[in-house]
Amino acid sequence: MKSKIKKFFGSIYMRFLVVFIGTFALSLIIPALGLNAAKGPEIRRDAHSSITETARNIQNLVNSREMTAEEAASFFAKSDTEITVLNSLDELDFPLSPMDTELLERGEILSKMPDRDDRAMFAVFAAEEKWIMLRPDKRRGPMADFRGMQIFYVAVPLALGTVLIVLASVNVAKPIKRISNASKKVAEGDFSVQLEPKGSGEIRELTENFNSMIRGLSANEYLHKEFVSNISHEFNTPITSLKGYAKLLKSDRLSPEQRAEYADIIIAESDRLSRLSADMLKLSELENRGISPERKRFSLDEQIRSAVILLQQSWEDKSLDLDIDLEEVSFAGDESLLYQLWVNLISNAVRYTEKGGTVAISLTENGRTVTVSVRDSGRGMTPEEADNVFRRFYKADKSRSSEGTGLGLAIAKKIAELHCGNITASGETGKGSTFTVTLPILSK
Repeated sequence: MKSKIKKFFGSIYMRFLVVFIGTFALSLIIPALGLNAAKGPEIRRDAHSSITETARNIQNLVNSREMTAEEAASFFAKSDTEITVLNSLDELDFPLSPMDTELLERGEILSKMPDRDDRAMFAVFAAEEKWIMLRPDKRRGPMADFRGMQIFYVAVPLALGTVLIVLASVNVAKPIKRISNASKKVAEGDFSVQLEPKGSGEIRELTENFNSMIRGLSANEYLHKEFVSNISHEFNTPITSLKGYAKLLKSDRLSPEQRAEYADIIIAESDRLSRLSADMLKLSELENRGISPERKRFSLDEQIRSAVILLQQSWEDKSLDLDIDLEEVSFAGDESLLYQLWVNLISNAVRYTEKGGTVAISLTENGRTVTVSVRDSGRGMTPEEADNVFRRFYKADKSRSSEGTGLGLAIAKKIAELHCGNITASGETGKGSTFTVTLPILSK
């Protein structure tokens, strides 16, 4: 119960109400206090003068023997003044100082107007053998009217304003509450939540941004599940092979040739696991970079030639014909990352090109961008494959029997993006594929 009460008073509704009503109340009370400070003293002085003048008139009538004290008090009774006839000063509800008593005994009128307490304003004097006391009527008269006016002009607007503020707060907080409830569902794992945009302005924009965020989270959740599934598959396949061939090696009936063959398979699968782990670590490092890559000016054409030389054994083993056309280009970028980009693209082209095929590499510059194209004469790709080829673990070979890890092109794309560039894939089934990297030329 306590937690519910605490939650209610800590809710957005109560925060809106406290802030709005508090601000509105202050906007009413402060002017009322200012008016009281400006007009209050004047009204109190008038009230004090009125009771003093009335006391003097009553005293004159009584002293002239024209009326008794009771008759004079009754004759001058006003709606804004309380007149009380006392038999002795002991009936006063406030103490008198010796000087006050001495003044009254001389037959003069004792009149006082304290600074704050209106009830302490009075006039008292001796009349015959009695005492007459006059006070402002707290229910009627200018002072009561002034106080009532202040209360009216604060209380009534405050009451009406509170009702309007409550309605406005509910109207303002309702969509925020909807988003809060939807966020709670998302936190519990429900990524199907979508809110209907209502109204206009910031609330509608907030709702649309929330929907967009949830769609992104839903897509990421799908990619996460697919990523986990792919990792499980990619690691499980070589591990299963390692385990199976390791068991076979324990057999005493294997020939030396079989034992060597199984050992080579274990080595190859171990290398595959090593490459997969290295590629995953590299991709994770690139995706978690919070800053731009370090830029240094170097010869881009020489770097691409170095990548070709690095892979010489691979393309010579397949007797590939290399068509290299590189312009001289000086480029400012992260040299090590871009080197890996060219190695990934060229090795990918070599891998998917049949023996005796062709791999063409070109480099051009137009003053604002540099363009690197890697084209092969391999199996090519469909438009669907071209759209998905940069996804992690995606392989056009559905059997997953190829030697690649399925991460090389994803790494290449991330490196291009870190350099504010782009990479595209195109091709036609049976006619090869082309990968094109476009990088903007930036100052060092």
